[in-house]
Amino acid sequence: MIVTMKVGFIGIGTMGRPMTLNLLKAGHEVAVYARHPEKPGVREVLGAGARLVPSPRELAAEVEVVITMVPTSQDVEQLVTGPDGILEGARQGLIIIDMSTIAPATSRRLAQLANERGVYFLDAPVSGGSQGAIAGTLAIMVGGERDIFERVRPLLEAMGQAERIFYVGPSGAGEVVKLVNNMLAGVIAAATAEALVLGVKAGADVELMASIISVSTGANWQLANQFPMRAFTGSFQPGFMTDLLQKDLNLALELGAQYQTPLPLTGLTRQLYEMARAQGYGREDYTALLKVLERLAGVAVRSRAALNQEQAK
Repeated sequence: MIVTMKVGFIGIGTMGRPMTLNLLKAGHEVAVYARHPEKPGVREVLGAGARLVPSPRELAAEVEVVITMVPTSQDVEQLVTGPDGILEGARQGLIIIDMSTIAPATSRRLAQLANERGVYFLDAPVSGGSQGAIAGTLAIMVGGERDIFERVRPLLEAMGQAERIFYVGPSGAGEVVKLVNNMLAGVIAAATAEALVLGVKAGADVELMASIISVSTGANWQLANQFPMRAFTGSFQPGFMTDLLQKDLNLALELGAQYQTPLPLTGLTRQLYEMARAQGYGREDYTALLKVLERLAGVAVRSRAALNQEQAK
């Protein structure tokens, strides 16, 4: 039997827009709150059947579950606990699923505040980027009460692939796993960019090099997915913005300090992405770090087709 729910969604951005569309496709009744309802993404989800609600408080009063997908810990706190926020309109039994990547301590604090109001709070950050959000194949790692996780599984399976949806422990556990994942993503992407720049500078063809690495011990997800789609074409539309990865690396370093765990590679990687932000690439995909390294080496890492197009201009 198909289980459908009344869902509120806040955060109709690069990730939230396709996630909302997938909830609608699965038959769920969706209402949204948007600070900028005139944006094309919001208009698209409204055209697909979502309803616009004027505040988080009113949204919470109308639905069974509120999903948030916003950039920072401060954004989530404001939506949940601020004036006209979710908890002001929440009835007992409401479930909040925060799918943002934020500090684990913030998730734990919000879960406690929600619990005091008879409301449930799950931290459920995602991985898979905009491609996974569009395809409905996101990996989702969930912290909070296990029975609440099971209750909202139909919603999670509308946005993520069933075998990639994980219950990982109490409140904050989902965020811990997500930060570890993003540490690795950032470090591996930086190392991949550095290696490709050297290979091209030394005369190797980037596409041939990538094909060989893909069946060798240097294979990684970023080289197989992110770099061919963006870096090799010279188009760095996010994906996952450099600003957001930088925010996550900062959160990881804060977590490392909290648990007295040295993170030297993460610290160096954060500095590299800060260089990318300083050069104006903050709102581009995180693979735009390649452009910083290209400039330092005096070489362009592009596919033959992209180089031909650039030369023809």
